[in-house]
Amino acid sequence: MKTVAIIAEFNPFHNGHELIIRKARELTGADRVVILMSGDYVQRGAPAITARHVRAKMALLGGADAVLNYPTRFATSSAEGFAENAIRLLSDLNCIDTLMFGSECGDLERMQEAARALHQESDSFSAKLHEGLKNGLSFAKARAEALPEFADVLNGPNNILGVEYLKAILKTGSKIVPWTISREGAPHQDESVIGKLSSAAAVRHALITGTSVPGLDGSIPPLSFNVLKEDIGFYGITTIQDYSLLLADRLWKENDPAVLARYQDVTEDLANTIINKRNLFRNYEEFADTIKSKSITMTHINRALLHIVLGILKRDPSEIALSTQVLGFKASSEDLISEMRKSSSIPVILRPSSESAALSPEARRLFDEETRVSNLYETVRSQKSGQPFVNTLSKEIVKV
Repeated sequence: MKTVAIIAEFNPFHNGHELIIRKARELTGADRVVILMSGDYVQRGAPAITARHVRAKMALLGGADAVLNYPTRFATSSAEGFAENAIRLLSDLNCIDTLMFGSECGDLERMQEAARALHQESDSFSAKLHEGLKNGLSFAKARAEALPEFADVLNGPNNILGVEYLKAILKTGSKIVPWTISREGAPHQDESVIGKLSSAAAVRHALITGTSVPGLDGSIPPLSFNVLKEDIGFYGITTIQDYSLLLADRLWKENDPAVLARYQDVTEDLANTIINKRNLFRNYEEFADTIKSKSITMTHINRALLHIVLGILKRDPSEIALSTQVLGFKASSEDLISEMRKSSSIPVILRPSSESAALSPEARRLFDEETRVSNLYETVRSQKSGQPFVNTLSKEIVKV
């Protein structure tokens, strides 16, 4: 049995995601499609608009065979960290044959050339990259200028992440075979709903602003849309603004920039800026805008602030024992879960309440961190909606 993996956020799941699942199966000849999905927080440094189990159910109804949780520590990393740890995790399952990802260019060979150049990291490239960073360029812009022959590939969020997947495969020696297809429909950050192939950003924008957008339900597969609509009816939409008081509390607890600099993605300069400007705090989004600069992207700032809120400290990824939790699977794919749990060299947790006790101390550390940040998400959701709090450990695995 051949298995293809897709690394995703599905925030929320939409027609474009259903399309890549279908094409992953068709183009690679895979029998099963496994999704490694970001948990309750996503790579741009924000909470997902709805809970991970909800998004997992939407994905299963949209064609996936199983959905695994990608721990927040990695899911909210830079593109490099996001990709490398995802490849490490998928490789350690020992049952994933292929990786499918979307890209703006759709040219795998060209992207692999760029990945090799980045992996080799010549002295010339390193010098140019350092010069660009010294001149105040963001990392992404400095890297593109240091490799002008690949500037076309190192442009666009899907291209950038795809190249990082390919670089991670080279770095880790993974045997997973990569595939890419051209992204169809609206651009990644396009917030205008255009119909059947709207971007996730457009769907989020419509839901968050409460705009009545004709055809929004046409942007999401009908069964998945019903799941989302029902959940929003109970809990509403979760946004970064819902974490404003939590962030303010964290910022006023610390007076030493060196303490803030211990959190993931928080540099010394950023820590100093945060301390110096915290008296200007009004809400989460305004404060992020207040501390931005030309040399650091807004996404980096949002990730840094989120890690402060969640208490995620810097750790060497190589020292972290990986694990994942099964969020859901199709009844017809139960044998896939059994096979995965037998073949995997890392814990694949099916029953978190009972199986967590058997984890090694290091694996338990990651599991406990993920449980804590997900329960914080559930607390925010509960307080905002008035619905009862549901401990993430008591949530039933999704089966469709």
